[in-house]
Amino acid sequence: MTDDSESVVVTPGLDGPYDISEAPNDNVVRIDFGSLKIPGVEGMNVNLEVDEQSDAVVAITIVLGEGGLQLQPFAAPRSGGFWEEVRAELGEGITTSGGAIDEVDGRFGVEIKASVPAVNEEGQHALQNVRFAGVDGARWMLRGVFLGAAAVDERAAEVFEDIFAGCIVDRGAQPMAPGEMLPLQLPEDAVATPAEGEEIDEEDRPPLDPFERGPEITEIR
Repeated sequence: MTDDSESVVVTPGLDGPYDISEAPNDNVVRIDFGSLKIPGVEGMNVNLEVDEQSDAVVAITIVLGEGGLQLQPFAAPRSGGFWEEVRAELGEGITTSGGAIDEVDGRFGVEIKASVPAVNEEGQHALQNVRFAGVDGARWMLRGVFLGAAAVDERAAEVFEDIFAGCIVDRGAQPMAPGEMLPLQLPEDAVATPAEGEEIDEEDRPPLDPFERGPEITEIR
């Protein structure tokens, strides 16, 4: 049984992402997805991955230029260390599926640079370069997956690292098991628009592959 008086263990030495209780007064405009507030950057598109069964948002992907960043907030134990556990599971899953990983020290601590099996635009199987980062907060863990140029180019990754660092997580007080996704919701003023050549069926919206461009809900200008 967890002692509520026990101190919460978080990733030390980082300037963001932030818990809602420590949200900075920085005048940054953030898009409010409920449990996750994401800083806006001019020209970026926000893509959603939606579960077919529940119609719930299960991932948010920021697209800017040739790079992307997928964001997912999870409930985590009060004792911390959840990213280390998730990182081990990710590494095992990637290598088992035929990919390769390399653990490196990055801006957010220990990260994973990986080559994961994927299908390219020609329908051929190939390896996709991705980078996984995670930060333990106050009973939450925020995971970021850097995609495209953001996974391989340090300069291209900078804007996405700043977005990740500028996120605010609202864990809420509801009891949740470690690893359960914090609920995400559409901003009230969000308008869904299809990607080029696509149409959105509101009653049967397909899940989005984070490695492919999907419906864009908003653009920051």
